[in-house]
Amino acid sequence: MARKASPIGPHVLALIEDARVDLARAALAVREGDNEPEFKLPEDVPDLADEEAVEAFRQALVETLSDFDRDDLRPAEQRSRRIRALAEKKGVTSLTTIVEQQLDETRSQEFHRQPDELCRSIWAYLHERETFEDAESFHFARQFRDHGKLYDAFEVELENQVALDAAAIDEKSLASKIKGVLELKPEISCTVKALDLPATDTHPASIMLIVRHGGPLSSVYDHRQDGRRGTIYYRPPNEATLIYTPSMRQIEVCADSPVVRQTVSDSFAEVALGHDISQKPLTWKRYNLSRFRSSLLLQPPEIEGYAFEFARVIEAEIRLGTWRRKLQLKVTVDDDIQEVADRYLGARNIFRRAEAFSRITIAVAYNLIGDEKQRTLNITIAGTKSCNLQSKPDPEERSLGFALLKEWGILSAFRQIAHDDLRAIFPQLVQLHDRIEDEVSGSYLLELGLDPKRLIEGGLLERRDRQDVVLIEDDDVDGEGAVKPSATEGMIQAVGPFGEDVGKRPASDVEMFAINAQWLHETLMRLMKPLLSKRAAEILDPDLTLVGAIQIDEADVPVYFARRLNDPKAAQRLDLMLRARGTAGVGIVFAASEEMPSHLGPNVVMPLLSHLASADEEMLFARDGIELAYRDGLSLARGGVSPRVVRTGKQSGTLFIPGREPLHLAGNDQLTIFERLVVAAGKGSPDVQVKALMEGFESRSPQQAFRKETWDSIRDVYIGKGAKNGYWRLLLTAQPTEAVAEPAEEATV
Repeated sequence: MARKASPIGPHVLALIEDARVDLARAALAVREGDNEPEFKLPEDVPDLADEEAVEAFRQALVETLSDFDRDDLRPAEQRSRRIRALAEKKGVTSLTTIVEQQLDETRSQEFHRQPDELCRSIWAYLHERETFEDAESFHFARQFRDHGKLYDAFEVELENQVALDAAAIDEKSLASKIKGVLELKPEISCTVKALDLPATDTHPASIMLIVRHGGPLSSVYDHRQDGRRGTIYYRPPNEATLIYTPSMRQIEVCADSPVVRQTVSDSFAEVALGHDISQKPLTWKRYNLSRFRSSLLLQPPEIEGYAFEFARVIEAEIRLGTWRRKLQLKVTVDDDIQEVADRYLGARNIFRRAEAFSRITIAVAYNLIGDEKQRTLNITIAGTKSCNLQSKPDPEERSLGFALLKEWGILSAFRQIAHDDLRAIFPQLVQLHDRIEDEVSGSYLLELGLDPKRLIEGGLLERRDRQDVVLIEDDDVDGEGAVKPSATEGMIQAVGPFGEDVGKRPASDVEMFAINAQWLHETLMRLMKPLLSKRAAEILDPDLTLVGAIQIDEADVPVYFARRLNDPKAAQRLDLMLRARGTAGVGIVFAASEEMPSHLGPNVVMPLLSHLASADEEMLFARDGIELAYRDGLSLARGGVSPRVVRTGKQSGTLFIPGREPLHLAGNDQLTIFERLVVAAGKGSPDVQVKALMEGFESRSPQQAFRKETWDSIRDVYIGKGAKNGYWRLLLTAQPTEAVAEPAEEATV
């Protein structure tokens, strides 16, 4: 007879098997509601030094719990999972960090006297429940933080640096503020607890706030023992965890509700930082077009080195009530747009009462001092974050345009991206460059930790249309929501499928941006220059650039930069290109992608981001690591010592043949074909019948597994006809085999 499956979950079982038995029993005996069953666990805990008695007691716990259903054991399983989460990996440091801050010396010593991490976690759960729950909140926030998936992150633009620690936070005032803004009823309590987070290897010192309050009253049906249905009313606990990093002036927040996330962040900025969010929301814009409400006329300013003939607005577009309705007025450069508007729209025309300016185009005529050539410059500002100056290839034109906007009071927060700042975000810029799509959303930039405003200022991004919908993941709403304008500058209103308010969000999250691939590529090349002994940038392909050369062992080694190598088709195309350049010698291909082949043509491929130097190093790259990786891959770049296929993924790999350039293979068909040929060559019988070679594939000829240009480059170089018709072999010599006539019906053999 088959054994009955045990209802005991893995976390309860692990607690019984691994924890000290007295603590394990105490944790399993906890009941947090009348609906939980009483397990009636064995009470006589044996002498902990008696191993046999302890083992028998563990078995007794298992036998007792085995009599209950999985549903009865589910609360205990969930508690055990929580306990184990703070007894493993980063959960240990999360618990220890909070314990050291909250417990006095006596209780802290008692905590540390427990024999191991699991016992310490159980002890904290049993005896210091509030501290345990705070550690859970910290661990939860830390998990999202380390994976770059915090729900929201805000930059705070402060007038002055604020020296702040947990002790300086007025917890009661902040709780009162949050309760008021959330419009919680008087009987619903709201608590705030502030903790100092010490600096780690990956994060600066921060302050964590745990905000807890009751949610809206809810109910569930309860099946009573008499068979009747009853109703249990309860108020679910809501929680938000906020992390503020003073050195970065950044607020990060985790919460289930978008409304709570926004409210907690705004309240913290106002109460703790003294920040006026009405004047400077946590996400704010850089182009201010409000000056055009009073007048569409512009006066050319005085800028050293330039003489201006005129500066005129030739296009103005406004939104009427909602973003969908717009009014556009365009004139020629010879017209006075103010006069045209007054004549045809009235002296107090709609431009003065516009909901918002969404587009302004300015024509400027000028010449350089000492140069009689007349020049023109058109400046188009779209909304509050986009300007066509980023697309101007001439840096002097860009500089002049920004200077004009600053003089007119339109540009309010322009900052060039300094070299050190570019170096700090180099990994994220490489990831942007590696994208398949050339457009990116604001939320993706947020995940990377990039500020769209700074990238636009530096010309690396250009603004595109805003998303029409956003994904809502709320307890009450799950799906797509509509994007509506908000009265708060820099924010949009998210509306659920039935018109419900699901909170405000930064407008930058739903904006789409086009990556200026040319400028981004040039920026990366400029940052890579110090590594090179010779600089000779040449774009060989949109995804491949010859950067120059690096000197290793007194020889100049060609250096390439490749992107999108995680796409097998792109990798195979670049492999074909680099094999055609084999006379350049064994080189280095720096890959933007993490997933990549080990070799492309006669070149060693290495992930660029794996060879960055530490932040305190003067050089951006760790040269010693690059040289070591090159020497390690040099032998295989020349084919290795024996034929073999090395898979670097499910759909990619490389063929190595001594004396030949490595061959990149894309797709399981290509990999399997050459794996079979390598095995046959190793056995001394190199010829493989086509039927056996293509067994299990839809195609019936190896040629059909490759693109035409790839097949033409490898036929009679890596693969050739066997001694008989219908056979193929791996070519191990430099000379191609004698051609054998292929039968017309080969594909059907």
